[in-house]
Amino acid sequence: MELILQVIFSSVFSGFMLSAAIPNELYLFGCPAYTLAAFIPLYLAFNRIKDFRLAFIAFFIQTLVTHLISSFWLAYFKDFAIFTLGASAIGTACIGGAFGLFFFLPYYTSECQNKLNEYYAGISFLSLKTIRRSPCFRILYFTVVYTLYEWVKSAGFLGYPWGTVSSAMFRWPLLMQSASITGTYGITFIIVMFNAIAAEFLMQFYGNYSLQKQRTADTVQTAKLFGMLLLLMLIHGLYQYDKTRKPVKELTTITVQQNSNPWNEDSDEKSILTSQRLTKEKIDELAMAGKKADLIVWSEGCLQKAFPNSEAFYTIFPSAKPLSEFVQETKVPFIFGGSFVRYGKTKEFFNASLLYDSEGIYRGYYAKNHLVPFAEALPFMEIPPVHAFMEKVVGISAGWAPGDQYVYYDVPCSLTENYKLPAVKDINLNKTYMQQFKEESTPYTVRVSTPICFDDAFTDIMRPLFLNGSELFINITDDSWSLKKSSEIQHFVIASYRAIEYRTTLVRSANAGYSVVVDPAGKVIADLPLFEEAALAVTVPVFKREMTTYARFGNWLAYLCLLIFTATAVWSYFVFTPYDYIPDERKLKKSKKTKKTEKKTKKNSKIKK
Repeated sequence: MELILQVIFSSVFSGFMLSAAIPNELYLFGCPAYTLAAFIPLYLAFNRIKDFRLAFIAFFIQTLVTHLISSFWLAYFKDFAIFTLGASAIGTACIGGAFGLFFFLPYYTSECQNKLNEYYAGISFLSLKTIRRSPCFRILYFTVVYTLYEWVKSAGFLGYPWGTVSSAMFRWPLLMQSASITGTYGITFIIVMFNAIAAEFLMQFYGNYSLQKQRTADTVQTAKLFGMLLLLMLIHGLYQYDKTRKPVKELTTITVQQNSNPWNEDSDEKSILTSQRLTKEKIDELAMAGKKADLIVWSEGCLQKAFPNSEAFYTIFPSAKPLSEFVQETKVPFIFGGSFVRYGKTKEFFNASLLYDSEGIYRGYYAKNHLVPFAEALPFMEIPPVHAFMEKVVGISAGWAPGDQYVYYDVPCSLTENYKLPAVKDINLNKTYMQQFKEESTPYTVRVSTPICFDDAFTDIMRPLFLNGSELFINITDDSWSLKKSSEIQHFVIASYRAIEYRTTLVRSANAGYSVVVDPAGKVIADLPLFEEAALAVTVPVFKREMTTYARFGNWLAYLCLLIFTATAVWSYFVFTPYDYIPDERKLKKSKKTKKTEKKTKKNSKIKK
C-alpha cells in the first residue's frame, strides 16, 4: 500500500510540474525550467515498480493530471465539455497508461522482485541481463518510450498535441530551432533524457547499491552522450536563430481581431460591422504612410451563413454596408472564415476559409481537414438513430465534415530586391531593371495556404501544404470560446513550430487572439493584445522556400523510437522469457502442500465449532 501511495504521489507531482511549465494563467508563455525536473519523480517511481498494474497506474495518473491542469479550459466548450475535457482526459490517460505497460515490458521477469537498477553479482557487465538493468539502457529506453507516447497522442483523428514537452519551450528559442530537423519530438527527447540522467545520479547519491562504481561510470557515459547532443542542438539553434534571412517577396496584410462572441447566433451583423470598421482604420493608416494592403484576413467563423448559397445574401447584408460592396470599395482580396455546404449523396457542412477577389467576387474555399474530435467531428453522426440520440440526450445537432483536398490562394504581392529577376527583352536605360520587369510582367503572386484553427497543430496537414507549394501559412482561428489567455498562447506556441519546421512565415488571424506574425525562426514580428478589438497591418516577409530535414523526412525520429521500442519488445520476449519464466518445481510442490494444509485446518476449525 505504501508503494502504491508513493507511485501516485510521484505521478501527480510529475504531472503538476509539466503543467506548470506549459503556458498557463500564471506563466503566460510557460516556464521551461520546470521541465528539467518534471519527469524525475516519474522515473524514480518506475525504479520501484514491480508489476504491470502499478506501471499502468503511474503513467495513467501522470498523463491525466497533465491534461486536466494544462487543458482545463476545454470545459468552456459549451455543450461539448463532456467530450472536449472529459473524454479527452480519459483517452489521453489511457494512452499514457498503455505506454506505462510498454515501459515496464523489458523488466517484467521472475527477477523483477529485485530493484530494477540493481546489478547482479556473478554476471558480466556485457551480458544481456545486465545491459537491461544498466543506467544507459534505462535512460535511453525511458526517453524513447515517452517520446513515442507524445507522438502517438499527437497524431491521427484523436490526436491532441497539447500538454507536450515542446509546448513549454517558447522561452528557450534555441532549442526550438531543432524542430527543422527532428520536429518537436527531438525537443521532447532531449528534455526527458536530461530528467532520466538526473534521476539516475540521485539514485546513486542516496541509494546503497552494489557495484556503485560501474553504475556511476555508465551514467557518466550517458551524460556525455546527452551533452554532445545538447551542444549540437544549441550550436544549430544559435546559427538558425541569428541567421539573416532576406525575403524575396512582401505581402502587406491586414489581420482583423473582432473579439466577438462565437456562441451568439445573432452576432453576425455586429461582427461584420466591427471587422469593417477595424479594416477601414488600418487601410486609412496605410494610406497615410503611402502604402496599400495586398490582402485582408478575417478570423475563423466571422461569417455565419454558409456558402455558396449565401453569396447573394452578402450582397445586401449587412444593410448598413453589404459585405461584397465593402470589398469592392477596398479593392483588396479578402480571406474570410465561414462555412461551405456541399450537396452530394449527403449534405456536408465544412468549416472553411473563403476567398473574395479585389472586385468583391467569391472565388473559392478551403475546407478544414483536421477537425476537433468529439466537438467538430462526431463519429457515426451520419447514422439517423445516432444523430437523433445525440440531439435529444446531449443536445448536439450536427457535426462538420472533414475537408478532402488542399487548396491554395495565389495573391498578388510585391517583389523585393532579393528576388532573382528573369531577363528583360528590351533594356530601357532611363529605368531601373526592377521597374522594367514590374511593368512588363503580370503582377507577381505569393502562394498562400490557409490552415484553419486545429489544422496548424498537425504536421500531417502542414507538411503536405508546404510540399505542394505553400510559400506563406495564414492560419485563421477562433479560440475565444475558451475565455482563457493560456488557451490562446498554448495554441500559438504549438503553431509556431510549423514556421520553424518549414522555415516559412506564419500569420495567425484570431477572433480574440493570439493574432501574430511569426518569421521562419519563430520570432514574433508583430502581434495584437488578447481579447481586444484590434487590427494589425504588417508587411509580411515571404522567403525563398527551403527544404528542411523535417520537411523532407517527416517524423523520422518518432519512427526511430518506434523501431527501438519494437526491437526491445521482441528482444525481451525471445531473450528473457526462456530464462526468467522457468517455474521452480520446489516452489510449486510447496504451494500444493500449503494449499492442502490450509484446507485441513479449515475443516478442523469447522468440526470444532
